[in-house]
Amino acid sequence: MKVAVTGANGFVGREVVKRLAEKGHETRAICRSHGANADQTTAATETVFCGDLRSDPLPPLIEGCDGVVNCAARVHVTEREGVDSRPLYDAMNVDLPCRLAEAARSVGARRFVQISSVAAFGPPGDAAIVTDATPPRPVTLYGKSKHAADERLGAMSDRELSIVSLRPPAVYGPGVGAWFAKLATAARSGMPLPLAAMTNARSFIHVRNLADAVVAALNSEETGAFIVTDGPPVPVSQLYGDMLAFYGKPDLRWPLPPALVRLLARIALGARAESLTEDARYDGSRFADTFGFAPSVAYPEGLSETLTSL
Repeated sequence: MKVAVTGANGFVGREVVKRLAEKGHETRAICRSHGANADQTTAATETVFCGDLRSDPLPPLIEGCDGVVNCAARVHVTEREGVDSRPLYDAMNVDLPCRLAEAARSVGARRFVQISSVAAFGPPGDAAIVTDATPPRPVTLYGKSKHAADERLGAMSDRELSIVSLRPPAVYGPGVGAWFAKLATAARSGMPLPLAAMTNARSFIHVRNLADAVVAALNSEETGAFIVTDGPPVPVSQLYGDMLAFYGKPDLRWPLPPALVRLLARIALGARAESLTEDARYDGSRFADTFGFAPSVAYPEGLSETLTSL
């Protein structure tokens, strides 16, 4: 199969290109010429540099491909962004994947995989664990745009072009950034954190496992939107303890009442505190059962590999 990958020089896109190549597929890496890591697509059969996917003609970029994987997205959410930013999210996260799917249909591609996000569901709320059947209630501009794209793409899927949207939770692996990298930095410096009494847990997926999920989706005729995870959620306190142990630090997880920890975290971190103190549990078993998917990278191996890279 010949597969075009947009956002191929991003954190997820690079791994998708690599795994497709390892599985014997031809790959066309589609990258922005001025983007970061534009030269890190050596696993691709060919690399095509484009300008702005939001306005570029898309069919020529994917001509001759049997499948298309869209890893391009607007992902950075900051407290400074308000409703005026919504058109930016919609243009990149809704209009682009739908235009790309139409372009895929026009050139005769048969499979389309969209990298979505569990943000399409919104906060877990009272749900002990979010499943594919949980009613979506996205609250962020990013989450709303991902949900809208998943809905529109689902309606576009048919016998000519089958479409799968993958909804990963937090993605980690070599080169990870965001809050995972910040937590690792705190562990490496030996920072005490009052997490010993916290019971909240988060779901993760290693970037290589996500890339394997993309390959599984391309090789199947199944359609729809699916949560995809590494398996059971990991308690955040355990995660920080494992990070401390990796860096040879003593157990610096102090016991404080969870309510007090949440208050202190909100004061210190603002909206980012939720990543440290709240639940984000997601069930990817439906994808695993439907596609016969089993993660190849287990949590201990993936964590060690990730921390070694930082």
